[in-house]
Amino acid sequence: NMADPTLTIQSTGLPIPQLSFGLYKVPANEEGEEIILNAVKAGYHHFDTASYYRNEATLGNALRRSGIPRDQFFIVSKVWNNAQKLGRAAVRQSVEQSIADLNFGGYYDLFLIHWPVPNHFVDTYRELELLHEEGKIRHLGLSNFSPSEYGELMAPHNNIRVSPVVNQFEVSPFMYRPRDVEYFQQRGVLVSSSKALHRGEGFDNPTIIDISKRYNVTAAQVVLRWGIQKGLIVVAKTSNLSRMVENRDILRFTLGRKEMAMLDAITTPKDVCEREMLEKERKSQM
Repeated sequence: NMADPTLTIQSTGLPIPQLSFGLYKVPANEEGEEIILNAVKAGYHHFDTASYYRNEATLGNALRRSGIPRDQFFIVSKVWNNAQKLGRAAVRQSVEQSIADLNFGGYYDLFLIHWPVPNHFVDTYRELELLHEEGKIRHLGLSNFSPSEYGELMAPHNNIRVSPVVNQFEVSPFMYRPRDVEYFQQRGVLVSSSKALHRGEGFDNPTIIDISKRYNVTAAQVVLRWGIQKGLIVVAKTSNLSRMVENRDILRFTLGRKEMAMLDAITTPKDVCEREMLEKERKSQM
């Protein structure tokens, strides 16, 4: 389907839809179900939630109501920090709760470690490997892992048997760390961009406005198209059906090399430095 570009998961050869609908702050009620049903209507098959979002049951209800079979969807969730700190039994309990809450097919296509909680993330990953062997999680992945944390996880003495297929972290023209993106992509780890739209901040950036006028598209379409051309999984969220359709309508145009370079250059070294300080601080407080 031309309207649904995919990337290939290296280890299994399975396709993963590049355009993902993010469930951060989607309410856990009837309104939330309608938002998700609209996303299905707009053409989304890839949904990105987390136990921390507390809306896995809402997602499952909506997808069951859609009448589309489970195997047509790619559903992602994440295990939160508190479960990691309590140890492997709590990680298992949390994932099994996520599966029960979703209540749609008895499995997730991909499960991520939401944050690399220091001194716990290797044990968390080992428990996810077992859940994978039991068929409860089809693929394993990471979120907010730096290259050094990935290196720590994959150190030979940890004997990791099931390689992570995705690392989700903040990537957009406003927070572009090409070295990190390339580090993971070169290792067969797909990069998923959380905050692909930078929560709508920065749409008044003159470079973005200039390019959107040049191509007669919206600012959001420029930013999402950039992510598609970088080979990223692009997680976008909106509550508005016409915007959902617009956010998927990004295959009619291709950004030239010059425009891509202009977008790459929006991120300053200072932006990266501030973001990395923030990430280090968050991790040190876990």
